[in-house]
Amino acid sequence: MVITITSLAFLSQSDVELACGRNMNLRMQMDYVAQSGAEHAKGLILNPHDIDIVSEYWRGGVGQQIVGGDDYYDVEVVRDETDRCNYIIDCNAYRLKNGEKIGRSSISAQLRLDPCIAYWVGTNTTISQQVTINGDVYCNGTLTNGGVINGDVFANGLSGNITGQQKAVGDLSLGWPRVTVEDFTSNYPVQTVGASLSGVTFGPYNPVQVCYSNGDLELVGAVQIEGMLVVEGNLTIQGNGNVIRAGKNLPALLVTGDVMIEGGGELEINGLAVVEGQVQLSSDDADVSILGGLFTEDGIVETTEDSSGNDNTATLYNGPSWHPSGGQTGGGALEFDGVDDTVEEPGAGSYINGLSAVTFSLWVKSDVTFQDRGIMFSRDPTDADADFGIRYDRTGTYGGGIRVIKASIRTTSGYTQIESTSNVQTTSWQHLALVWESGSGLKLYINGAKNPLTYELSTTLSGSISGVQKLMLGRGTKAQYWDGMIDDVRIYDRALDPNDIYPPTDGPAGLIGHWRLDDSGSSSVNVTAAPCKTAIVLGSSGGVEERWGQAAGAFFKSIRRE
Repeated sequence: MVITITSLAFLSQSDVELACGRNMNLRMQMDYVAQSGAEHAKGLILNPHDIDIVSEYWRGGVGQQIVGGDDYYDVEVVRDETDRCNYIIDCNAYRLKNGEKIGRSSISAQLRLDPCIAYWVGTNTTISQQVTINGDVYCNGTLTNGGVINGDVFANGLSGNITGQQKAVGDLSLGWPRVTVEDFTSNYPVQTVGASLSGVTFGPYNPVQVCYSNGDLELVGAVQIEGMLVVEGNLTIQGNGNVIRAGKNLPALLVTGDVMIEGGGELEINGLAVVEGQVQLSSDDADVSILGGLFTEDGIVETTEDSSGNDNTATLYNGPSWHPSGGQTGGGALEFDGVDDTVEEPGAGSYINGLSAVTFSLWVKSDVTFQDRGIMFSRDPTDADADFGIRYDRTGTYGGGIRVIKASIRTTSGYTQIESTSNVQTTSWQHLALVWESGSGLKLYINGAKNPLTYELSTTLSGSISGVQKLMLGRGTKAQYWDGMIDDVRIYDRALDPNDIYPPTDGPAGLIGHWRLDDSGSSSVNVTAAPCKTAIVLGSSGGVEERWGQAAGAFFKSIRRE
């Protein structure tokens, strides 16, 4: 009896151990299936080229299998809305036996796309306060961030706050997408479009198709493109309701020049946007939303429009601040920080050089006195007041004055410079005007009064204006920057009568440039990384498809068995 009882106990223990062993083996197999499901999700999020979906990312599936048999897994993917490069993956593995799920194993993992480039720029750049980037940023130079970057930054230098880390340019293992006009116009059906589009829809196409403009193109409003837009030239956006949605495995947009978003212009892009020039954003109510990625050689810049009708749009650099209700005329003004803020009109030489008379006027309000500060200059800074410009001079180079205002001009006959009487620098609003006409002296008006001069290089100067490279507001000779506000900048191609100079009014003839600087600064750009929207296929001369995606890598931040 003792032997029998002992034997039965041994056999019972063996059965339990065998059952436990089988259960442990089943659990290990289901753990492996669950982990494979997480890797499946990782692969499709990182390389989504063949996922036929319209949503922003792959959201999972049920009844998935590694191989045939009775083992399955269900995967659910949710994007972390607080960190757009993170994905939460829940995977439930199980074995089906007689219709019943047995041997379940569940894991929850956090997947981080790293890097996942939402915004790429090929030069030094400033991100203004109107710009929000959800994803990583690459800058082939120094990046100054005044906006919001929710991700890492790969740059040679960085100033401003980001939510991620600063990394070296060399740490990025992702190249600029090889997107050219020929790649797509020669490999896909092409729909040629006119120079201006309004209220039209192209696509969706099956198979996918390219809309092509051989020259500058305007989208004037309510333009819907389902496929890809290729522009050999500049793209101008006006009006609202302009939408470009990429076809499967295509970029959404390729522009060989600049993209210019004018006041009130709206543009929504779903997919990859490649711009070989700049994205120029009007400071007044322009709106750009990109779900995918933006790759641009020359960055996003803010612009202010020319109200003279001559389309001399000026560009803001390094983040001057808008004061919609703080100006002297018309409501608003633009504030410069005295460090590096400028506004530049690069084409000014084309309409100022050659003039035999000119009037330049503007309102200024300085935050400092008894300092050298540039207000306006017309070429890259030099050590001499030998070109078209106005500036504060803290001591007065000639005549022994202090706190003077200087004006200068260069013509084909030479140059002249003058300075005001002393102690005219102030922290109150002042109206300044430079007036010159061939054969007469250079004049400087302060609040409408011609200032007695302590020094004048020559009483008369003939010829025509020369040497103007560009118009720079907020910067002068010797790299001096303006510290304060500027408002209502005007240029006339003639010498105005003093009664027309002050107070400045609309109406006098000869206006060739007018920047009111009353912009609201309410424009916005939002770029969000979306690998499923930016995964593209490129053709090749050998007929082998080349694939590209904005996410160069991914890793699991955590994996937890449930």
